[in-house]
Amino acid sequence: MKRIYVYLMAVAGLAIAGYMATGLKAQAPAAAAPAATTPAARGTVAVFNVARVMKDFQRWQYFAATMNEERQKKGAELAKLRNQILEKEAAGRTETSPTKKQQIEQEMTAMQRQFEDLEKAIRKDIDDKSAKHLQELFTQIRTVVERVSEVNGFQLVMAYPDALTEEEMKSPLYYDLKLRPPAAMPFYVSPSIDITKVVVLTLNQNFAAPGPVPAVTPASGTTPAPAAPGAPPK
Repeated sequence: MKRIYVYLMAVAGLAIAGYMATGLKAQAPAAAAPAATTPAARGTVAVFNVARVMKDFQRWQYFAATMNEERQKKGAELAKLRNQILEKEAAGRTETSPTKKQQIEQEMTAMQRQFEDLEKAIRKDIDDKSAKHLQELFTQIRTVVERVSEVNGFQLVMAYPDALTEEEMKSPLYYDLKLRPPAAMPFYVSPSIDITKVVVLTLNQNFAAPGPVPAVTPASGTTPAPAAPGAPPK
């Protein structure tokens, strides 16, 4: 853990030095990366766009793609079983023999219970995996923010969700978020205190994705949260 901490601090210092020198002149560090115990004098408040971090953090992208793939796979299993139930139901409507009709109804009841049990098991499995991924990703983001704050002497760092594209800024949801925020959030953010790029860079440097990052990712940085597993795959 100590080795990881030292490496993280070094990367954070280099990332901040490069980023601050080009875009954050008001927070330009000294030539050498400052130690966490003796931060350079700079503003004590910083912010980062959590939506941007979610979109650009490659490990987040990997887990989001993994969970989406699993939801589609499990959704296909449920869709197959549902189709079998519908076929059995159609056969029962055309069956004229009372004995066979009763047998079909019993089979349908058993299949319906099987479907419900499978759906419940899939939902729990996806929920558990999503919760584990979210906990891991949150811990990594918090670790990076804490280290970046120590290097720069930030005493308060706020995370805020904001639009990432011009198209998103034109959405009614964007204005609703701005005018009716769920919690206190910045209405204006000066680039001189925004550490979003530093957070993303340090995350990708220290917490690499365990596998290939998909070329196409959710535009809004969708989290690996569970979806209705009964829905047919898109």
